[in-house]
Amino acid sequence: MKESIMSFYDAPITNQVPSGVVSIIQLHAYISTNEWLRDRTERTRAALDDEKRFRQLKQGLLPYVTPAGIFSYRKEDRLLFPSGELVIDIDHLASYKEACMWRDTLFEDERLRPDLSFVSPSTTGVKLLVPYRLSVTATIEWAFDEARRSAWEYLEWRYRLKADTSNADLSRACFLCHDPSALLRNS
Repeated sequence: MKESIMSFYDAPITNQVPSGVVSIIQLHAYISTNEWLRDRTERTRAALDDEKRFRQLKQGLLPYVTPAGIFSYRKEDRLLFPSGELVIDIDHLASYKEACMWRDTLFEDERLRPDLSFVSPSTTGVKLLVPYRLSVTATIEWAFDEARRSAWEYLEWRYRLKADTSNADLSRACFLCHDPSALLRNS
């Protein structure tokens, strides 16, 4: 596995300046073992029965990354270095059990080959960090858009899953949450 790096942002979501850089391996360790993140995740998920409160807590308590790369500021034209990763977010699954099943199933998919897969803050979604090929003959934006479009079409064709289309830009935030069973590709 190539070692992709991306910007890491402290909560709240209004914080647009990264506090650091994180690799996929570091991100996996953080998601699967960090006690501070576990506490923040539990506090956020305690409000799952109140959608507005849950969204406020998620945006206020949970840190996030920009999987597409390193940014000086979270804005598309402030990309400093592309990671060659995109986030696929699948929401509105029936249950936590189904989210875990899709986390594991999609991680094993030979076409997608995500570098990282974890259950989303809502417990009924999955986040996949999927690598794509950067090209010397195309812009970063074009390669990103083509990879994203292809992955979305594949998910719908192969699994009848619809990805969250709000993850369509390079600077899109990916909220982090505790998942002790998050999956990391080792090769």
